[in-house]
Amino acid sequence: MARTNSVDAYVTGLNELLRDLRALPKEYQDKLRDASQDIASRYMVPSWQEAALNGAGRYGPAIAGSVKAKRDRIPAVSIGGARRAFSGGASPTMVRYPSDSGVTNPKTPGPGALFGDGGKWIQQARGYITPAMQEWGQAVERVCADFNRGGI
Repeated sequence: MARTNSVDAYVTGLNELLRDLRALPKEYQDKLRDASQDIASRYMVPSWQEAALNGAGRYGPAIAGSVKAKRDRIPAVSIGGARRAFSGGASPTMVRYPSDSGVTNPKTPGPGALFGDGGKWIQQARGYITPAMQEWGQAVERVCADFNRGGI
């Protein structure tokens, strides 16, 4: 089963496909990982960065700067990290979800108490799903066709 912290789209048969792809030789799996990372870099990273900048309030720039494409068999990004980015010692990971929901910080009363505008910026970052998945499907087809031809 594909492990994930967040699911953007449900793809019927994805777990079975990933299991079958695991049987491919390492060089073909590497080609698929490279293609997936490229797709994530072109579609997902800009979409997540824009959403964070537009909806995560004062934490948006740090969250947007932490978005990185992952090297995986399916296009994926990581958002956040352990690096402390704020004066109180918080990391982008620590403020990612509170900035989405608009949760208030009980330790900071007044106007600075709001983590974000509560604009649900995480849901706004989903515009990449259709083109990214179409291109990923084509990448899988290319890798499988190359394997069937005996190429690399």
